[in-house]
This record gives sequence, C-alpha cells and structure tokens, in this order.
Amino acid sequence: MSIQTPAPRSSAFTAAVLSMLIPGLGQAYQRRWHAALLFASPLFLITALVAGIYVAEGLGGLAGALISPLGLSIAGIVNILAGIWRAASAVDAWRGSFVRVGGVRPLISSLVGLALAVVVSSSLHFYISGWITTASDLVGGIFSNPDGSAAPDPSGGTAHWDGKSRLNVLLVGIDQRGGSADFNTDTLIVASVDPIKGSVTMFSIPRDTVDFPVPPSAQGLYGDAYNNKINSYYAIARHHPDVFTDGPMPALRAMLSEFYDIPIDYSVMVNFKGFQKIVDTLDGVRIVTQNPVVDETYPASPGYQRRVRIQVGVHGMSGEQALIFARSRHGSSDFDRASRQQQVIAAIRAQTDVESIRTNIVGLITSLKDSLKSDFPQDDLPRLLELISRIDTTNLRSLVFSPPNYQTVAMDQRGYVTIPNVTKIRAAIQAAFAAEPSPEELAKRAIDREGARVWVLNGTGRPGEAAAFAAALAHNGAPAIVPTGITSPEIGLLTTRFIVYNGAEVRIPATLALLERLLGVQATRIDDPTVVVDVQIITGADLPTLP
Repeated sequence: MSIQTPAPRSSAFTAAVLSMLIPGLGQAYQRRWHAALLFASPLFLITALVAGIYVAEGLGGLAGALISPLGLSIAGIVNILAGIWRAASAVDAWRGSFVRVGGVRPLISSLVGLALAVVVSSSLHFYISGWITTASDLVGGIFSNPDGSAAPDPSGGTAHWDGKSRLNVLLVGIDQRGGSADFNTDTLIVASVDPIKGSVTMFSIPRDTVDFPVPPSAQGLYGDAYNNKINSYYAIARHHPDVFTDGPMPALRAMLSEFYDIPIDYSVMVNFKGFQKIVDTLDGVRIVTQNPVVDETYPASPGYQRRVRIQVGVHGMSGEQALIFARSRHGSSDFDRASRQQQVIAAIRAQTDVESIRTNIVGLITSLKDSLKSDFPQDDLPRLLELISRIDTTNLRSLVFSPPNYQTVAMDQRGYVTIPNVTKIRAAIQAAFAAEPSPEELAKRAIDREGARVWVLNGTGRPGEAAAFAAALAHNGAPAIVPTGITSPEIGLLTTRFIVYNGAEVRIPATLALLERLLGVQATRIDDPTVVVDVQIITGADLPTLP
C-alpha cells in the first residue's frame, strides 16, 4: 500500500496576497508550478508587447500608441480583464492552501486574506480606470477641431501624415475673452519639422500684414487678394460658413499655405490665458532676453494698462511674465514680438522634460484641456510623439518676415499695415529648409534655450572686476550677471571658485561646457537647496583674461 505524502504547508493569506500583487506568485509560493505559469503568462505577454513597441518606436511612439483612441480603448479593456484575472489568481491561490491533503485549514483566517487581496486588487484597477478615463477625456478634448467641432478635420492639409515627409503645423495664439467666438488670431507661427534631420524651422508673419494671395476656394469672396489684416481672417471666415464649409481653421491654413507655398498639415490653437496656466503648472520658464522690453501701456486687462520693464539677462518667468514678454509690442514692434514668441515656445520645449511633466501631471491635464485645441488626427499620435522625442532642440531656426527685408510699411485707409514681398518670403523659406546651421550657431541656440542663471561675484576686491568679467563672458556667448545687492562671502581669494549647484549640470550642459572652456577648469558640484542660482563664479587672483 502506498503512503501519500502531504503537500508542504502554506498560508492561504500569504498566497492570496502574493497572487494579488503578481498573478501566479502565490501559486509559485505553493510550488504549484503549472498553475503559476498559467496565471503569470498574460503578464509576460503584455510586458513583451510593450517592450517590443518601445524598442521599435521609442518612448514617444509607445506613449503615442497608449494615448491613441485605439490604445486607450485597449488599455481600458485590458485593465478590466487584468482585474478579473488578478482576482481569479488570488482565489485560486487561496483554494490551493485551503484545500489540503489530510485536512482543512481554519476557514475564517483564510477568508480574511482572500477578501483583502480582492479588495485591494479591485481598488487598484478602479484607480487605473479613472486615469484611463481622464486620459481619454484629455486627448479627446485637445485633439478636436479648434473650431469647436467634435471630430478632427484635416481639411486643407494632408489627410494623414505619413511620418516621413516634412510636417508643417500652424500655431495660433488667441486672446479669447470669456466664451466669445469673435477674436483675432494675434499669433501666427508655422513650425516646420524635418523628420529626417530632427530639425525645426519656425517662421512668423506679423498680424498687420495685408494683401495676401487668396486660394482658389475663397476667390469668389475676395478676388485674388485678401486686403485686410491677416489676424482678422479667421473671424471673418467664421461668419461665412457657406464659403468655408470646412470651418475657419482649415480656411486659415489654406490661406497661409497659399502665401508660403507649402502645405500646412494641421493646426494648434492656444488661448493666451491657458498658455499662462500651462507655464505656471510647469513651474515657470527661464528666458534669456537679448534686448530690453519696455512698454508703457501694456494692456493688462480691459480698461487697465501697466508699465512693463524687462532688462537684458536671464529671467525666471511665471506664466503671467512669460505672456507679457511674448505679447508686449508698444515699446518695440510686432516683428520683435514675433521673435520673442518663437523664443518662448523654444524655451518651453527645451526646458520641459519627463520629470517636470510627471510631477505636475494633474494640473497640466486641466490646463491643457481648457486651453489647447488641435486638429491633428488622434490615430496619428504615435507618429507625432515619436517625432517629438527625436527633435533636436539645438537644431532650431527662427524667421520673422518683417520690414524692410521682407515687407514694406504703409499707412492708408486700413491704418498701419505691412505689405509683403511674397516671392522673397517663399524663397527664404526654401533656403531655410535647405540650410544647415553651423556648430557655433547650434551651440548658441542651445545656450539661449537653457536659460542658465549665472552669477559673477567679486572675490578679489578689485573695483569693477565682477562686472567686467560678466561682460566678457557675455561677449563670448555665456549668460552672466552681477546680482544686485549680493557680495562675495570672501575677499582676497587666490583661486577663482566655479560652482554649479543642485544638479543644474543636467539642465544646462551647453552653458556649462562653454563656461568650463572659457575658465579652463571644471566646475565643482555642490548641493545646497538654499541657493537659487545655477552657477556661481567668485573671481580670484588667477581669473583668466577673456578675448
């Protein structure tokens, strides 16, 4: 007669909790290897699928696949099935310990473990379901027509971008007050991305530009030329739905496509107030101002004006300050303003990383949903995010088509207007597409976008030394200032102190590389949360002489 050997004793509570954490882990704890493999197999398959997409498409392609309509639908279904599968694994693990050879474990204690595993598992999947719903609402809210229609409408551009050809996107900034639909498009920037080189060319046309060549679809209304200012075209097209059947945004894209002689595929519309919220949510942006901004009558709110002064140097700007910097024009011109708008866009792109998005994700979702609209098709999001991940932020060229090179200023019955040289503008765009920036130009752009905060303090006591050295650094392309009211903690230094604080070297690699080359030494890394500057240079007797 054979003797049956009892299976090793195991805790039903432990087995259920382990399978709640990872399906199959409780069965492995019980040494039920076939059951463990069965319950763990779906997890391995899903992990392999995600890893395969990541390897083939990169992080951007993976993120795009997950937030596409199909990806979100699949994620929702998988989340439900995973919750059921996790609960089934926990129940099976509980039964595997409860039903034993030669006896039965106490029922009550084992049921506690099972109930805990199922409740915690269900809560986790309800939480994930909430995030999937939020992501779906966000994507659906952003990627709808800027005109307000529910579904993306790629009319006026390519039906679906193939991911290989140049992508041209119209960036539109509006000052929408309340729910008014009658607003001008005060910012019109075309961002053109070369997916092969990873380069970006941005070009702007000032809002007072007139006499645009009209595309065939609108010639019955305007003839061969649109004689009003371009910032009014969107609002006027909105009032002629019989002519612009696709809506005012496709009409504006078609007009600018005709003007620039390039296809403009899609558009992104940003409300200025929403832009301000986005910058604040990302904890601000650092801007390097090359010229002072002076505006005695900046329109802060209806009926109220304020005085604006922004000096040359590096500034950490809030959303309100960045908006003022981008919109102010009374002390300069529309052309200078267009250049500053491009600068702000480039700085936000360069200074926004995965960590800043992760730590501000809740507020960012709300800000984006309320302020950003795009007609880019949701099904093409994987290609778009994969492209964004490959963009070289140092390879960015900016053009503002301003007088006297590209336009002529005039005063007539329309008021102050600028009349474009269309042939010259089109040629400049093609030349920009073909040109490759020099390494020096790329380095300068990278430094400008990093917006590093560099202080120079006088450590020798020689009068004017800090100011002179800061000016020499600036002359060599390195941003540096002498902070007002702050003095060196030591005087009579023999060796210049060159310090980078709080891991700033990760954010300002181009600036730090230039400073190390100019100073001839490597910076000392120090962590000090009380310090608000990125780099501090305290002059010593060995301070180098710069050209």
